[in-house]
Amino acid sequence: MSEVRSVSVILVDDDPDEHFLFRADLEDAGIDFTFNGFTRPEDALKHLDGLGGGPVLVLCDLSLAGSDAIRFIADTQSRLGGGAIGVYSGARNPEMEKKCRAAGASFYIVKPVSRQKLVDALAKTGTVRLADMAEGRVSPVLN
Repeated sequence: MSEVRSVSVILVDDDPDEHFLFRADLEDAGIDFTFNGFTRPEDALKHLDGLGGGPVLVLCDLSLAGSDAIRFIADTQSRLGGGAIGVYSGARNPEMEKKCRAAGASFYIVKPVSRQKLVDALAKTGTVRLADMAEGRVSPVLN
């Protein structure tokens, strides 16, 4: 079995209010994590480059304003250092989900994002999971 390592969560969403809401939802769901939020994909990519290959879980809003989410997913894939990239959207769109997966996304979640949706999505990645911690809390870890 491989070493269990904590994974940072990076959120890329062009709406700063979503950062607050997403972080609060994850905290309320009992998920412990190191969080970095970005409104611009290029800033998230610079941050990933600065991590030196540390494992991350990148969560990306499909409707990045003024940006191409598919290109961002492809650019991010090579920088993950282990971990996964997931996409979330306000609507189910099988055609777009297929494009996201082809670009390198590990999962696609329809909002609202819940603990169970995240657990189920991560279980399918094979790289990141939620490990049990004290008092019913979990933390993203690299398998």
